[in-house]
Amino acid sequence: MAKTKSKSPAKPAPAAPANLDAEVAKKFVELKTEGNQAFARGDYAKALNVYDDAIKLLPTAAPERADIYNNKAACFIGQKRYKEAVKECSSALEVAPNSVRALQRRAKAFEQQGLFKEALADVTAINKTDLASPETQEQERRLREAAARGGAAGAAAARPRSAVAPGARGAGAAGGAGAAAAAAQNNKLQNLLQQGVFVAKASLGDDTKLVHLSLSNSYADVLAAVQQKFPSAGPFLLKYVDKNGDLITLTCKADMHVALGELVQQYQRQVQGQGAHGPKLTAFPPLKLTVQPCAEADVPKPPVEEELERAQMMAMQRAQLAAAQAKVAEASGAGEEAAHMDSWIMDFAQLFVQQTGLEPDKHIDLHNMGWEAVTKALDNTLHAEAAAPLFAKARDSFRDVAATGLTGWGQVHQLQGNRLLEAAGRAGQKLEEVKSAVEAEFAEAEKRFTEALSYSPEFFDAAANMCQLVFERAKLAAGLMPTPEPEKKAEGEANGKDGGKSQEQVAAEQAEAAAAATKAALANLTAAGVEGAKGLYASAMSWADKAVALAPKHDEAQAARAAEGGAAAAGTNPGEFSFKAQALVLKGNFMYEWSQMLAAVGRAEAEWRGELDAAQALFREAGCPEKDIRTALRNHLKAPELNIPAEEEEPAAKEEPAKAAAKEEPVEEKPKAKGLPSLEVKKAKK
Repeated sequence: MAKTKSKSPAKPAPAAPANLDAEVAKKFVELKTEGNQAFARGDYAKALNVYDDAIKLLPTAAPERADIYNNKAACFIGQKRYKEAVKECSSALEVAPNSVRALQRRAKAFEQQGLFKEALADVTAINKTDLASPETQEQERRLREAAARGGAAGAAAARPRSAVAPGARGAGAAGGAGAAAAAAQNNKLQNLLQQGVFVAKASLGDDTKLVHLSLSNSYADVLAAVQQKFPSAGPFLLKYVDKNGDLITLTCKADMHVALGELVQQYQRQVQGQGAHGPKLTAFPPLKLTVQPCAEADVPKPPVEEELERAQMMAMQRAQLAAAQAKVAEASGAGEEAAHMDSWIMDFAQLFVQQTGLEPDKHIDLHNMGWEAVTKALDNTLHAEAAAPLFAKARDSFRDVAATGLTGWGQVHQLQGNRLLEAAGRAGQKLEEVKSAVEAEFAEAEKRFTEALSYSPEFFDAAANMCQLVFERAKLAAGLMPTPEPEKKAEGEANGKDGGKSQEQVAAEQAEAAAAATKAALANLTAAGVEGAKGLYASAMSWADKAVALAPKHDEAQAARAAEGGAAAAGTNPGEFSFKAQALVLKGNFMYEWSQMLAAVGRAEAEWRGELDAAQALFREAGCPEKDIRTALRNHLKAPELNIPAEEEEPAAKEEPAKAAAKEEPVEEKPKAKGLPSLEVKKAKK
């Protein structure tokens, strides 16, 4: 005999209670929203406290009390306090006797305590309403089986079918292999039902697209999901073919459940009728939907309760994302600034909910089911011996990703500090006018580099950037104010169109102008300022030594990658742009610039020449061309006192064919170095 189904009441709109004065109603809404946000974050204790404060504002018979009781029950289930959850659900049912949500959660709490008869009574009541679904019908079946068996056997029967051996449900010895196979296939179907997700095939004319849905999705959710798949279709009806071959129009969530129920029954009949030769289920069977264009007025509007439920769900999702955004902003020092949420984040959140059906206020009900499925699928993989090195590799990769991101973050602050200095120089400002702002940017950069090194102490990029930052601070402390760089020639002029000058002549003129600007800046230094910067210079050299020490390990890793995939796959020419070469040139640049500063304030020749000689040795060790080294020496303040070899004195070595061919390949242009623009090396790719 068919069950008589009663209509479940529509959910009340998430508005202020009408029977309260405006101030109290506003306070209630604020508290409920705060409790919902705490629940979405998993802070059940705080949510319970806030809900208690909210319910105190309501009259005894206020219908809104049922929502608060239900929310408290969800919190208690999250804390595994099932007795308290039962009590709250019962209170909700006293206010709203037909509350399906209260019945669902109380049944869950009863089942977790082994009270299968009580859980069965609640689920049976749900299945007498229009909100019955294949999921609740399967839940009723296994609870009925568990209640009949009782004890430990009942507990086993109450689990999803996938957790019980087929023999326990047995088709009987007389059933034969065909019956056993059919039972196994049916078990697979029930297991897929437990996962709560399925695929619909939506067809508009000759175009068919897959729509990923959840058993908990309403008609409003399905309509929105199909609209996203066919954005230019205009208004349309959603139809499916029922068991009698009729084309039925979907209008509400109950229609969706009827369609899915018939789909399940159809496949059950197939596996039972064909036995071992029946279809092999590896996924929930697809629901075929026909998208039929129509007039806007003919599209069935989702029921009010479904629209309200969807609006509440999206509001909860927005609150959850806002809370996460605020947390990130607070962690990054954003202070009291309002959290800004990009539209793409909200669009992604909506798409996620439509695709998965994991609504924020329903995740407690789905948590155990989903966790069981995921654990079962991953258990063997996670505990396999071969997984250990993969976990280690994943750990190191994510650690390096974090360090890379923090280093890039620090570089932004460092470049911003340099930009402030350059802008001040172009505007004719004094160093004191921008020094505090520059120091603030440098301090932020240092925080990020330090944090990156705390995650990965051997991270080369962070160490190299740190030594560069500390040296910039040393120059700032010494009072070195950069003068504006000469304007670069236009591309046409640089290509020899400036009065017939060659490209080499234009480049030489620009280098000469840059050297003149540097000398002008050095002329403003004082002996006291340079002396005060000695400590920072020593710190920069210490960081440079750390970068040099870290380089070989990174070069070895780079060589190993090159050996695996060839030099082209590694993205570098072995030895030419190595990490060690970078570190040596970086340290050499510091020593070169420091020797300039010492010479500018009249320090003894032994001091500035010692730094300069050491810099030249580092440049040669790094493999810098002698021509570039001579150019740097000619740009030094003390160039007249240096014994710089003439161009023709350099022996002309015969180039190997491979090297000559390499010269013809285009080389990536790099930004100029502060001290030795001609000695900047291409950064090795990692």
